[in-house]
Amino acid sequence: MAKSVVRAWALVLFGLAAGTPAYAQAPVVPDVPEIVTDRPDFTESSEIIPLGWLQLESGASLEGDASTRAFTAPSALFRLGLGHRTEFRFGAEGLVAESTGHLRRSGGSDLEIGAKVRLLDADRAGIDLALLPMVSLPTGADHLTSGGVDPTLKITWARQLPSGFGLTGNVNLASLTEDGQRFHQEAISFSLGHDLFKGWGGYAEAYGFSKMSAADGAGITINGGVSRLLGRRTQIDIEAGRGVTSAAPDWFVGVGFAVIAPSGMRR
Repeated sequence: MAKSVVRAWALVLFGLAAGTPAYAQAPVVPDVPEIVTDRPDFTESSEIIPLGWLQLESGASLEGDASTRAFTAPSALFRLGLGHRTEFRFGAEGLVAESTGHLRRSGGSDLEIGAKVRLLDADRAGIDLALLPMVSLPTGADHLTSGGVDPTLKITWARQLPSGFGLTGNVNLASLTEDGQRFHQEAISFSLGHDLFKGWGGYAEAYGFSKMSAADGAGITINGGVSRLLGRRTQIDIEAGRGVTSAAPDWFVGVGFAVIAPSGMRR
């Protein structure tokens, strides 16, 4: 399984390098694109950042159970449009502060780099489809880093439904490191969204992991949230969720924002 994930990740990146038009040859994007984000829900969208634009998505979250609390801020994801079907991505959870009883510790998280490649469009194929190859690098604090180079391949799709609803979903395949050993983790998610009123949108979501760690069982979570557009370039959001299985966090809450701006790579 680990070899298949790495091989799939490498093939997508090879296709990105060989088959994606360079940004200087791609169509010029509109002057002010309306922001579309991958937050606040767990499910990644199939949308690509337009050529010549850079988008920052950031936020803070708090999660816990009966004995543990974890605060994360500021999470950050940078998305750079490279072509009409490709974007480059890098980010991290940021500073993580954990407390279990009287034990408290904090430190930086691992760094993630990757890409998003859009393969199908709904207006031609009836569904949006994109691939997200990414890799986590062991740059975090000793007690937070996995200690390994961990690849993940995400398959994301989206489809418009009647009455203004939109359904998106992800299938994730990952090879992760824990205590110097590798284990395989699969995940699946579904997110149903709808405009609430002018400038506001909402979603309800369910997602689950085959295992939360090498020793834990499946982790299933349900959550929901709202987002608010501030003009065409900025979004704010809030989310909350609850774990369904014992391996998932009992609860979490989060807030965040996103902003898009010219990257300086436009013609």
